[in-house]
Amino acid sequence: MRKVTATALAIGAFIAGGLLGYVFSRQLFRISLAPYQMANIDHMAMYVMIQRFQGTPQAYETALRDFLVALDAQDRTGPGLFSQNLTVVDRAMTYARLALIAAERNDPSSAAKYRSQAEALCPQIGWKSCSADEITRVVRLVDDRSMWKAPQPTSDHRS
Repeated sequence: MRKVTATALAIGAFIAGGLLGYVFSRQLFRISLAPYQMANIDHMAMYVMIQRFQGTPQAYETALRDFLVALDAQDRTGPGLFSQNLTVVDRAMTYARLALIAAERNDPSSAAKYRSQAEALCPQIGWKSCSADEITRVVRLVDDRSMWKAPQPTSDHRS
């Protein structure tokens, strides 16, 4: 009977140790992955802004779609160091930008689809006032004041 009890205890300790090791290594992996996730989102955001001001409209649209893929990957890995609200705002603003591009190329059905996708995120954003129009207004404000935007030449009317 002692042998059976000792064997059962050894097997139980082995299983408990394996489970504890798995949980510990998973948490350690998530903690060490967070800086890479932050760098990826930052890198993708910079890529989008460079394409916005230096690329063709097609390159900019591709960059926005790539950014959505990066945000999806971030959502799948869990919040990590990011607040879920940060990725939701980024996603809503990206949909608004895609709507603006679709409207510029005279594709009203795609523009409407993107606007509705942006507006559907309003309950998660937490803004005082949220609508597709408000998100678009904020996008235009941010893009107009971006450090990537070339300064507009000013004319000197002093004669």
